[in-house]
Amino acid sequence: MATTLLRAPSPRSQVAEKLRGIAVAQARLERLRAQLEEELDAVRRCQDRRIGALRARVERQLAELEAFCRAERGVILPADRKTFVTPHGEVGFRKSEPVIRVRDGLAEEDVCRLLRRARLKGLLRIKEAPDKPALHKALCEGRLSPGQLGRFGLELEEGEERFHYRLREQTSEGSPAPGGGRR
Repeated sequence: MATTLLRAPSPRSQVAEKLRGIAVAQARLERLRAQLEEELDAVRRCQDRRIGALRARVERQLAELEAFCRAERGVILPADRKTFVTPHGEVGFRKSEPVIRVRDGLAEEDVCRLLRRARLKGLLRIKEAPDKPALHKALCEGRLSPGQLGRFGLELEEGEERFHYRLREQTSEGSPAPGGGRR
């Protein structure tokens, strides 16, 4: 009876075999990831349609609410009230901050030149544009008058009145969710 000796695998062949096993597992992992991405994309497409429809519905309802509140403002908000509170949320109107804007027919460069000539360089931004927040602050602090503002080709535009709303926290299905916003 003859005996056959088996050679032990060399360290190099062991490394090659381990790398092959990793490559097979890696390829399987990539296939699973690709499959998952395909399935997630399908779910996203389906949910995007639903989310889009709900988002449009909320926007439409909000526009209707704002139009109604504007039309019935005197009834909903007496002169001394800014906010109307209900069990589901609140609505109201707030005045936004006034903004400085360049008057029609003038370019910002002209305004910058006029401000530099009046030695008000600190009210200019580095990019050579009127620093509107600084101009507004100077106006509020009395360092500039509305007349001076006009001479520089600027005017104070009153802030628009903006509608706002806020919903109460959700208590059960069909109740409002937390949130709110401005328009």
